Amino acid sequence: MRTFHDDGLNMWYDDGIPPAEEWQNEIAQKIMGSAMLVVFLSPNAVSSSYVNREIQFALSENKPILPIFLEETSLPPGLKLCLQQYQSCFCQRLDWQKRATEVIRKVLDEAGDPAHANKKIRNETVEEEIFDECEALWKVMDQIFTTQLNRQTRLFGPKKSSVAPTENREEASSPSVFSPANEKPAQPPVQKTRHPFAVDVSVGDGDDSSQEHKPPHKDSYLGNLSWIPPGKITIKVPYSSGRKAVSVPHGFWLSQLVVTQEVYTEVMGTNPSFVDTGGGFEVVNLPVNRVSWLDAVEFCKALTVLSELNGTIPKNHEFRLPTEVEWEYACRAGTTSDYYFGDDPAELHEHAWYLVNSMRRVHPVKLKAANPWGLYDMHGNIWEWVGNSFVNTLLEDSEQDEFRICRGGTYMKNASGCKSSSRDTKSLFHRYRNLGFRVALASLPNT
Repeated sequence: MRTFHDDGLNMWYDDGIPPAEEWQNEIAQKIMGSAMLVVFLSPNAVSSSYVNREIQFALSENKPILPIFLEETSLPPGLKLCLQQYQSCFCQRLDWQKRATEVIRKVLDEAGDPAHANKKIRNETVEEEIFDECEALWKVMDQIFTTQLNRQTRLFGPKKSSVAPTENREEASSPSVFSPANEKPAQPPVQKTRHPFAVDVSVGDGDDSSQEHKPPHKDSYLGNLSWIPPGKITIKVPYSSGRKAVSVPHGFWLSQLVVTQEVYTEVMGTNPSFVDTGGGFEVVNLPVNRVSWLDAVEFCKALTVLSELNGTIPKNHEFRLPTEVEWEYACRAGTTSDYYFGDDPAELHEHAWYLVNSMRRVHPVKLKAANPWGLYDMHGNIWEWVGNSFVNTLLEDSEQDEFRICRGGTYMKNASGCKSSSRDTKSLFHRYRNLGFRVALASLPNT
C-alpha cells in the first residue's frame, strides 16, 4: 500500500474504518465511489465470505478489478470465470508492484475525471412525463385539510332536527355554510399505494430492430430462453395517485425456467441450496436456493464469460438479472389481470406451487403450466431476484441501498401473495431456502 501511495495513487483500504462504524455499508459506499477494486488474494482471503461479498459487489457495480495474488491460490470456478477477464498480478514476480501500478494508472486514465467514474448511465426506458413530487405532496396536504374540515363540521356543526316546525321549514332549507345537510359531499380520497405495481400493459411500440418475433434462444446450460418483445407497462406511482408509462424499448430473452441446482453447480462448482431429502420427494431439477442477490449477479457474469469462451452467446449480449419492469412485463405477457391466466385464484393450482398445494416445500421446475410466453413457475415456488427496481426506473437512477427486490411469491404464500404484482424486499447479502432467480439475455447497454 505504501508503494502505491508513494506513486501518487489514491488508495483506500478497509483498515481505516473507525470502530463501531457500519463497516459493511462503508465498504460498499467506497466501492461504488471508486474507479476500480484492488483485491489481494490468498487461500484465507478466498475462503472469507466477506472478501467474496466485496468482489461480488464490485462485479455487480461493473467496477474493474485488479486481483493481486499474494501466494498460490485456487479460486472457486465461478469466481475464476468472473476474474479471468481482468489482468492479474502475482507477488512471486519481482516487478509485480510496477505492473500493478501500470494497470491502475491505465484504468484511471480511461476513467478521466474521477467524478466521471461515479456517474451513472441514466436508463432511457422512462418516458418524458415528469412526476412532480412537490405537487403530489401539496395534493395530499389539501386532501388532509379537507378531510379534517369535514370532520370538524360533522362533529361540531348544528344538528338538523328530526321534525322541523312548519314555519321554520323554509328557513331550515336555506343554504347554510355550517349545515352538514347542505354541505357538498367530500370527494372520496384517491387510492394510494405504498408499492408500485402495473395497471396497464401493451405489447409492441418498441424499436424497429427488436419488434419482430424471434425464436427461443437455446443455451447449453439454461435450456430455452423465450423471446420477450418490446412494449410498455404503466405503473402506479407509490404514495401518490399518479401513474407512469414505462417503456421496454428493446426485446430480450428470458429463461423459461428458474436456474436449477444442477445448472448452478455446473457453472459455479458448488450448490448452496437447502435440499429436503425426507419424505421420498423428487430432488432433481429443483430450483437453486439460498443464493444472495450478489450470488445471482456473479452467476450471470460467470455464465456470460463461459458462453463467450464457448462462442454460444450473441455478439454484444450478456446474461443478467431481469429488471423489475422486465420481470413483471414478461410475467403478465400482455395481461392486466391478477394472474397471467385471469383473476380466479381457484385456478392457481394449475400454474403454481403455493401454500395450498406445496406441502410447504419447494418443487421441481416445469411441473405446472407456463404463461403465454412459455415461462414456467412465474407464480409461486420460489421468490426470484431482479435487478433494478420499479423505483430505480421511475427515478431514472441505478442507485440502490442494501436492499433488493424479489418477485413472484413462494410455496409458503397463499394465492394473494403469488400474483403478477407480488413482490418482497430482502438484503442483497441474505440467503433463504425459498429464494432463487432466473436469467435474462439482453444486448449490452449502448449497443
